[in-house]
Amino acid sequence: MIMNRRGNRKLLERGGALRRHWFRILAGGCVCAAGALIVSLFLPKMYRATTYLLVSDSKIGDSSRDTNLQQMAMLPTFVPFVDNDALIDESLKKLHLDREPYNLTADQFRRQNYMDVRSPKSTRLLELDIEFPDARLAADLSNEIAQGAVRFNDKLNATDTLATQGFLKKQLDQARMAQADAAERRLKVLDEARIEDREKDLAILLSEKDRLATQLQQLRLDLIQNQSRSQSLEKVLKSEPEVISLKRSITSDRFAEVAAAQVFPAGTPLALTEESINETREGIRQTYVNASVNGSAQSAGVEAASARMAQVNRELPELVGRLTALRGRIEAANQEYYLAVEATKNASHEYQTASVTVSSKSQDMKQIAPALVPERPVRPRILINTFMGFLFGILLCGACAIAVHGYREIQAQDSFTVEDLDVAPSPVSGARRR
Repeated sequence: MIMNRRGNRKLLERGGALRRHWFRILAGGCVCAAGALIVSLFLPKMYRATTYLLVSDSKIGDSSRDTNLQQMAMLPTFVPFVDNDALIDESLKKLHLDREPYNLTADQFRRQNYMDVRSPKSTRLLELDIEFPDARLAADLSNEIAQGAVRFNDKLNATDTLATQGFLKKQLDQARMAQADAAERRLKVLDEARIEDREKDLAILLSEKDRLATQLQQLRLDLIQNQSRSQSLEKVLKSEPEVISLKRSITSDRFAEVAAAQVFPAGTPLALTEESINETREGIRQTYVNASVNGSAQSAGVEAASARMAQVNRELPELVGRLTALRGRIEAANQEYYLAVEATKNASHEYQTASVTVSSKSQDMKQIAPALVPERPVRPRILINTFMGFLFGILLCGACAIAVHGYREIQAQDSFTVEDLDVAPSPVSGARRR
């Protein structure tokens, strides 16, 4: 309670000090306001010219897949297109601000805060503010820097287009060279392969194999038949006699009987024996010989055909393997050639559409709402400066009054303490007096 009372008492004392010095405080505020007014009147007038730049996607080609939020997040990266020393220096030279009476350089232009570039939230705009002592120069400088940024963006896009075209032209030339090499290798493989001759040889071997198979089958069938016939005929030959004997009486022939009677008048009747070759056996033997000969010939034919068939069977896999390898090489050469042709087509298409491709991936920058010549200066703000000076003076004088009051209060407390020490008797001296 005692501390609260003391605090309230001090607060009241300070309020009383302010009331006692209100006139001085008010006078100090007026003096500061007058000073702020005089300074504001003598300060150079600054005019602000504002223009806006729109950063948007290219309308050529496919639209960008980026969302609006991503594009707006990337918008601050375009601030250096406007706020760069090269563009500022070029604009100053074009408007002759590097000469008398301004003699501005890019560094001085920045240090005096003549330019401010920012991107308003939730927009695709860049706001360019130029504050300059001359209203017309402020507008001209703002428009010139904005147009210079647009030209710089267009120049970058054109440079990207030329660089892309050069790169794609190099790729196209490489693709054409690769296609020529692939075509040369393809012709060389086709010339070395002679696939038509190999295929003709294969067709000949296959037809010969079919013919040999049919012939061999027929020969074997005929051989079996002849061998069976020979065996049968051989058995028949063994049972057939080689000579046939025929006995007959002479009396059976009237003329032979008369002749015998004359020769042997008293003899017995004579008998005549005739022997002749067995014609049936001869026919069978002839057939047997023919069958044996045919069998031998057919056996030799079977052996010859079997040997040729074996040779054909050995040559066929080799020829088929060679043909497969050659066809693989030809297929690889053809595939390489077709890929080279497709690569050349793609490279040619990309080269022809290079400008569209680069433009579709670039950002357009356009100046909208060109800066107009401002009619009123934005600085100095005389009324605001005067009011702020008056308020500053009141606060300063009030603080000084409170400080003086506190200082005097401390001095009063110190003098009161010293007087008390001088007047009050010490306990020792009082005891002695007694």
